[in-house]
Amino acid sequence: MKQHFLALGLMLASTGIGATETGIKGSSDFFAAAINSEKNAAGLQYGAEYVKGEHQTQLVEANLGYGFTLGALHVAPRVGLFWADLDNDKSKSQGANAGIRLMAPLPKAGQTWLYLDYSMAPDFATYHLHHLHQLEVGIYFQPANWLTLSSGYRYLSSDGKYGENDQRLIDGLFMGAAWRF
Repeated sequence: MKQHFLALGLMLASTGIGATETGIKGSSDFFAAAINSEKNAAGLQYGAEYVKGEHQTQLVEANLGYGFTLGALHVAPRVGLFWADLDNDKSKSQGANAGIRLMAPLPKAGQTWLYLDYSMAPDFATYHLHHLHQLEVGIYFQPANWLTLSSGYRYLSSDGKYGENDQRLIDGLFMGAAWRF
């Protein structure tokens, strides 16, 4: 599975769609590895992420979107596909989701943004789930052209379907770093 994720990420990075970053983030609740196009640039954006949660949770997600600016605010709506293995093989699901990322630069803090990233997979677009919710809020800081640091709060939950339990899979603070190329 991890080899497929890495191969997909390298293939997307080789397409030449904007700048690219690859990085990790985590906490005591989860570990995530991702490859993304530049998050605060206008135009076509893509991303792929692998998340391993504390509660035997795995999530692989790929998304495609388009970023634009409204004044100083950067907006990036997107659609994606996911595969999830929740609660130690008791509930596997796959489906489609949609989301939005909002990024606002902090005044007088050069290369620092506040961001909110939300996505949801509705009932009709999932298998074995009513919904899959993801929320991430935090600070995105670029101290050098090749480095991005982030910190914030991440939440991931699922609403069970067909007798499966509702689950709060990730709920807590995180720190992360990414290499930009």
